[in-house]
Amino acid sequence: MKNEPVRIKDSAVILSDIGEILYLQGQMEESFDFYQNALAIQMKYYSSYHPHIAINLHNIGLILRIRQKEDEALVFSQQALLIQEKYYDSFHVDMCTSLTRIALCLTKEERYDEARNYYQRALAIYEKYYPLGHVSVAVTLSCMSSLFYQQDKYNQSFTLIQQAMIMQKRFYPNGHIDMAISLRNIGNLEYYRKNHDKSLKMYNQGLLMFRKLNLSNYILAVALLEYIGKTQLDEKNDCDKALDYYQQALNILEKYYPSYLAYIADILNDMAYAFFKQRKLDKALDFYHRSINLLKEYYSSNNVETISFLRNYDNILENDEFIKHHEQILISRKENGTTQGNTCIGSNYNGISHVHRRQNQFDEAFDFAQQSITFTEKSNPTHYRMIVDNLSNIRQALKNQNKFDEAFDFEQKALNILKIHCPTKIIKIIESLNQMGNLRRKQGKNNEAYDLFQEALTIYEENSSSLEADIPYTLMSLGIIKYNQGDYDGSLNYFNRAANIRKEFYSTNCSQIILSLNWIAFTHYQTQSYDQAIEFYEQCLRIDEANAVPGQLTTDKFLMKLSGIKRVQLQYESSLAYELNCLLMREKVLPPDHQDIGKNLSDIGLCYEHLNQRKLALDYYKRALFIYEQCPLATHDRWTIELKIAELSI
Repeated sequence: MKNEPVRIKDSAVILSDIGEILYLQGQMEESFDFYQNALAIQMKYYSSYHPHIAINLHNIGLILRIRQKEDEALVFSQQALLIQEKYYDSFHVDMCTSLTRIALCLTKEERYDEARNYYQRALAIYEKYYPLGHVSVAVTLSCMSSLFYQQDKYNQSFTLIQQAMIMQKRFYPNGHIDMAISLRNIGNLEYYRKNHDKSLKMYNQGLLMFRKLNLSNYILAVALLEYIGKTQLDEKNDCDKALDYYQQALNILEKYYPSYLAYIADILNDMAYAFFKQRKLDKALDFYHRSINLLKEYYSSNNVETISFLRNYDNILENDEFIKHHEQILISRKENGTTQGNTCIGSNYNGISHVHRRQNQFDEAFDFAQQSITFTEKSNPTHYRMIVDNLSNIRQALKNQNKFDEAFDFEQKALNILKIHCPTKIIKIIESLNQMGNLRRKQGKNNEAYDLFQEALTIYEENSSSLEADIPYTLMSLGIIKYNQGDYDGSLNYFNRAANIRKEFYSTNCSQIILSLNWIAFTHYQTQSYDQAIEFYEQCLRIDEANAVPGQLTTDKFLMKLSGIKRVQLQYESSLAYELNCLLMREKVLPPDHQDIGKNLSDIGLCYEHLNQRKLALDYYKRALFIYEQCPLATHDRWTIELKIAELSI
């Protein structure tokens, strides 16, 4: 090796430096080629465990991870660490980058305990070398925060990212790409803490810093645009804004990273979901299928190419055992479908299943959900959220076909997975119990339904301080069961609790508040507690009037109920006032011959009759009869009015 021209050896350093410059400029593909060329020279002219080889292995692994080829990225990062451990005797600051990258890959694979060990090794080394802090320490803390974030341990994650941000501000007073990444991570945390305005603020600050620094790493911009789009979609329900941000991200990828098919597929998947929420179902299906086709194209390239690249140099690296080990892993994953590609395809099939269910194509919804489960269980059997969502989607498709027993069985499977593998997903567990209770209630199995709803309520009460579950639905369901069993006091207890929670925590959801109050009023009416019934119907009326949409009729039904109670109480003047108000409202919206107007006219006639104003009563009865004669289904009402007219005409 000493006889080889020095310039060839030195060219590896130049190639590697060019690769680094291209990487910082966001030219990932060109950077990747230079790293590979540098590595080829280093493997030929350097000693087997030279640290420069480890650096290039690490750099290649980094780009593979950006390409979303986690398996291959892990191979290169572990190979880099192996060399560093041999060269530095297992303790050197250069090892920390490899340790951090390995931890990131393991986190992606949900191997959290292993990932944590790698992070702790890195931090222990940093603590010795940089006791006062360092930018690299901040990077590791920022990455480690994602470990806790993935496990829904948001407080621990937030503490780490804050530590990283404080350190970065000290070392980068004018901003830096690492700070933009931290802002993105804080945005993610605020998003899952339901602080959506804060999350948007963090994402936009990150995007502003990216543009201010004129950074060339457009992948970061794509990530920020994607997260802003998701926040606009999921929390602001602004599909148009979300699609605009997604389109910006897609344009960047197609312009600067056209070979990043997996990332492009992700954005297409996001756009498909936005179209789904807009009820543009055909467009949603088109984007889901485009995403799947790109994924199949991208991941069809054999993972073994990673091994073949290393295999070319196995006689020089003298790490045959290491290569064989990873060769077996990657080939096994390829054969068994355990690749990131199949996971993504499974996600798209899940989306397609939802579209078909929305189109009432229940067999297709069932089939695609089953395919999604198959892909997910093969590629990532611990992706329980996706498996549970598919099982619940199948449950909904079967429920819509009135196949309640089969639907119950699938939701039971979902609940079992949640309880065993995701016990901290309390909201999901409550949702699952609610759905199972609803199925049993539809079957008339009220005792089973009650037990399921009660279990959901108990879980909520044990964890209520940290939950935003739809527990009013649970309370309302329990109340309805009690009502059907004749336990009116029990039902009122549940209905009142539901109404109070909705008023306090869901004050903008007026329709659900009205629903709870309506049940309270109706129950009081059934127990002949008329004053209480009037009190709650009046509350419904006030809320409905305050939120009425011009041209839509909703408050009329409460006016009618109030009028009816007043008649039961023999308070005909009050009843008449409600009826006249309701008639004016209906005449503005309904056609003049509508049966509901006929009902108002008839009831007004009845009020005047009891107030001994026979002439007015007769006039309103005749107007009601004219309408009923045009309504073939109003035979009974017509006969009643005819008798009234006959009596008053004597």
